[in-house]
Amino acid sequence: MRINRIIFAVVLLVLLGAGIGIKMRGGAKETGVWYQEVRELYYDIPVQVKFFPENTQLSARVWAYLESMDDVFNDYKDGSEISAVNRVNAAGEVTLSPVLTDAFDKALQAWQFSEGVFDVSCTPLRKIWRQAEKRGNPPSEAEILAAKERCGMKVKQNGDRLTLSRDGLVFDFGGIDKGIIADHVVEMLKAGGARSALVQIGGETAAFGLSQKKKPFRIGIQHPEKRDGVWSVIQDSGTGLSASTSGNYENPITINGFTFYHIMDPRTGYPAKTDVLSVSIAFPETGKNWLTDSLSTTGVLLGPKKTFEIVKRLGGEAMFLIREDGKIKEVKSSGWGMFE
Repeated sequence: MRINRIIFAVVLLVLLGAGIGIKMRGGAKETGVWYQEVRELYYDIPVQVKFFPENTQLSARVWAYLESMDDVFNDYKDGSEISAVNRVNAAGEVTLSPVLTDAFDKALQAWQFSEGVFDVSCTPLRKIWRQAEKRGNPPSEAEILAAKERCGMKVKQNGDRLTLSRDGLVFDFGGIDKGIIADHVVEMLKAGGARSALVQIGGETAAFGLSQKKKPFRIGIQHPEKRDGVWSVIQDSGTGLSASTSGNYENPITINGFTFYHIMDPRTGYPAKTDVLSVSIAFPETGKNWLTDSLSTTGVLLGPKKTFEIVKRLGGEAMFLIREDGKIKEVKSSGWGMFE
């Protein structure tokens, strides 16, 4: 996906500018006793893992975990766990793996604190709009209404038991899974003895400790209108960092020459209609990428005021880039300055 390559390039550019040395050795890079490697996973999404001190066994475990997540979350893969759930197509109960149990729990939390705007069961809406893009005509009101009826997290969860309330429920964790995965990698690195680390999965970034130059990690925020451009830079405030940016440069929908936001509004059944160009969410600690991932998506729909209320309540900060009178305007929550 082009957006993930762009964001990855932006972060890498900022890290290089901070003086973090990287030497290429085939697929792996090393600098002293630092470990660093970049691979492409999940349909060519760049994934970077960098930590100190280097530990071959730990890095092997981390990559094994990262690669295994495709078998859980990839809804385009017939043999994945989420595809098996999506094929049920009937009311009833299914048993989830520990990973998917945690994912549904977090997705339900996000659905609740976003007042239904973050919805992993909104897949039918996304599908009809992508189909409409292929045929060159918007979906009909009847198609939109039928798709909306299957949204709204019509499930109940009790531990690893998930009860589906009706047929036709389909789930897509693309708005939260990379954050969940990043959080777990950080847990693995800390448990394995890493004292400093940077983890990036597409647009999701997590960091703790100091860079090779003994300075906080610095992360570039994607410019909404310039490929490979940096709008601004944030850094770890000293307590760890979870950060994510979502914008309309990510796979927009184009129908008959009109461009629509790729983010669906489950309340209306239509793509987001907004002047918001991008939303960046950051928390001054690790383990919150599942929140930054989901909140950067919902922020596009909820706007600054409501997003600030939610994010501040959860302990994070946010920045919006909004088009106003032909110019790009920053709108920041009160504590965003801690990252600048």
